[in-house]
Amino acid sequence: MPELTGFSHIGLSVPDLDAGTRFWTEVMGFRLVWDEPAIKLLVHPGTLLPIGLQDHGGAVTGAFDHTRPGLDHVALGVAGPDDLTAWAAHLEAQGVEHSAVEESNIGHHLNFRAPGNIAVELFVLKPEVAEAMAPLLS
Repeated sequence: MPELTGFSHIGLSVPDLDAGTRFWTEVMGFRLVWDEPAIKLLVHPGTLLPIGLQDHGGAVTGAFDHTRPGLDHVALGVAGPDDLTAWAAHLEAQGVEHSAVEESNIGHHLNFRAPGNIAVELFVLKPEVAEAMAPLLS
């Protein structure tokens, strides 16, 4: 089987490039590195995770719906549950509605919406789940 080299980027279709760019730079800390009229490329400086925003020539309309085929949500990792609490305070200060920090069987998460109603989750994996994954990494 051919090899993959890793994760390349997240591409998001958005109805408002300016609102999307403001959110990902001002709220989430990404930096705009490529700026064209119909596409923006943003990169998070700490992780080098790239996100591309595109309005497809103004053809993107309506709001994101995670119940439709395709993307369910964008999940970004954080170091620990305390970081989720800090993010909740940051989002609140930025006027971004969000869930409470919640625990699931595999980790802790905080959920909110980016412009265009795009579902975003901040997530930390429980240590025992990370340990179960470890053999796959060796």
